[in-house]
Amino acid sequence: MNATAFSVKTLAGKEIRDASRSRLFMIILVMLVALVIVSVVLGAFQVRVNVDSYNQSVALLQSIGKKNFPAAPSMNPLSASKSFTNYIGMLGALLGIVLGNATIRREREAGTMRLILTRQTSRSALVNGKTLGNLTLLLAISVLFYIFSAVAVPTIGHWSLTPDENLRLGFFCLIGFLYMTFFYLLSMMLAIVCESYEKALLLMVTIWLILAFILPQIGDTMDMDNQISGGFFAAMGMTRDQEKQVLSQFGFYEWLRNAFEELSPLKHFERAGFALLNVKPGFESNTAWELMGIKWWDIACLVVPNAILWFSATMIFKRREDRYL
Repeated sequence: MNATAFSVKTLAGKEIRDASRSRLFMIILVMLVALVIVSVVLGAFQVRVNVDSYNQSVALLQSIGKKNFPAAPSMNPLSASKSFTNYIGMLGALLGIVLGNATIRREREAGTMRLILTRQTSRSALVNGKTLGNLTLLLAISVLFYIFSAVAVPTIGHWSLTPDENLRLGFFCLIGFLYMTFFYLLSMMLAIVCESYEKALLLMVTIWLILAFILPQIGDTMDMDNQISGGFFAAMGMTRDQEKQVLSQFGFYEWLRNAFEELSPLKHFERAGFALLNVKPGFESNTAWELMGIKWWDIACLVVPNAILWFSATMIFKRREDRYL
């Protein structure tokens, strides 16, 4: 292992240990885990109630000699994990923000930034090591959520997930990881750029509120289909083609509304996530891989900004004057 790879691995391990000792990180993590556990357990129980109700109906019909049974209810066991979107959208983003800000702040406040760089550790290795360590944490959190959901639904809900449903759930957790990664990288870059830790954190929280709350709310408010519960077009009995014909009359309005939503990483996470979890109707017959192709734009809108932010943070840090480290 060369010196650079060793430095990256060492720094990654240090970041994981430092995060585990961070009280703020652990508080947010415990809150997120608790909310996810409660929501998945309740969702799995709902699946179990539906299954038990159907089985009881069949047993009753059999007891009176009936042979024609009602069709099994339409099950969507993945809906037990739909609250992930809200919790990751809020607390998952906060985890990324806290990790991204603290990864630079710790070294500055302890005065160890220059010490690390004097020990044959390049600036790019320092950024990459810190990033890999924190992304490993975020990925581990996503994997644990997947494992818990994949186990809870069959165990509590008494409904086995198909291989494709397991794959859908895995892709959903992966997209959640990409969403949290965005806020980590943006927070780290702002911590590098700003001389003040407080200024960087305040700016990051402001950006988070705009991207994750204000812009999606503007888009939802401007959406004509959201003006009536259950959907305006559905209430009017319009087909999909008729809906498109109506919306074509409001080209600029729809472009403006969509522009607000396109700027929000939360919206891209929701669009892909709801399709994978069958929360959004119309994707029930698609496989997990087909959905990844259908939602390629939303996935790309998370992957590409992450790559740009990682590259930008590395380049900015390499050019920072020593007096700012």
